[in-house]
Amino acid sequence: MNIIRENVQLNSEKTRGVALGNFDGIHTGHQKLLNTLVDKSNTCKLESCVYTFDNHPLSIINNTTPIQITNFDIKNRIFESLNIDTVVYEKFDKKIMNQKPEEFVEEVLLKRLNAKIVVVGFDFRFGFRGEGDVSLLRELSKKYNFMLYVIEPIKIEGEKVSSSIIKKYISEGKMKKAKRFLGRYFSLEGSVVRGKSRGREIGFPTANISIEKKQILPKESVYATYVSIEGNTYIGATSIGKNPTFSAENVSVETFILDYDGNLYDKKIGIAFVKSIREQIRFNNIDDLKNQMRLDVENVKKYLHSS
Repeated sequence: MNIIRENVQLNSEKTRGVALGNFDGIHTGHQKLLNTLVDKSNTCKLESCVYTFDNHPLSIINNTTPIQITNFDIKNRIFESLNIDTVVYEKFDKKIMNQKPEEFVEEVLLKRLNAKIVVVGFDFRFGFRGEGDVSLLRELSKKYNFMLYVIEPIKIEGEKVSSSIIKKYISEGKMKKAKRFLGRYFSLEGSVVRGKSRGREIGFPTANISIEKKQILPKESVYATYVSIEGNTYIGATSIGKNPTFSAENVSVETFILDYDGNLYDKKIGIAFVKSIREQIRFNNIDDLKNQMRLDVENVKKYLHSS
């Protein structure tokens, strides 16, 4: 899969099918859209291309950065698994913000991307102040002679699949619900960094991972997780919280990895969240904490081995 982050890298001579959107989470609705892109592109012998933004548009429009479900690396792996040929990450800036809808079609879709097929979601908007919608894009597809496919929303248990509803479930610690809407476990990925080593001191060494500030985290709790390390998968008990027993001030992501013995510092690991097994608790002494951690490990084993 080609990842394009600079205009000069893009071959504008190549004909493409293009999917447009933010694609945070690449949830089941996005997957339907992207599968349509690949299918239609293959049929017409076009390169399948995702056009999205490197930074969230709201970071320029109103100087805010929404929290994200998937980071750059995870997102690209999912794109690749869906057989996307090329992903173009555009830097959203004031020039793009002020671009009229038809100008976007002419300059980006036609001249730069050479799009013969365009695939969007039912609520797609584009151009200055979101003036462009699916209805206008349909008119422009006829004017400029490209095929347009609009993907209708997917509903699960009566709820429309969207990044916002998935963020809600993640923030509430409802990992089964999040998985159903995402089509996979919600995952975090980061490099292992040095912590306070308290886990090691009490017999439960944990891997602390660095997390981007804009990354959404599940509700503070202890979770049954799967941990990916250099292509291998292990069972983990992952704590998200401020470590109330030690009166910590910052939220951390700490994982005790079962049946793993090795140095993980500076290595990148992935954590897939399966289920919350208990709330965070403040213990009166270290012995109570150790006893609870033993129980946590047993509960994680029982749950993951039976699921």
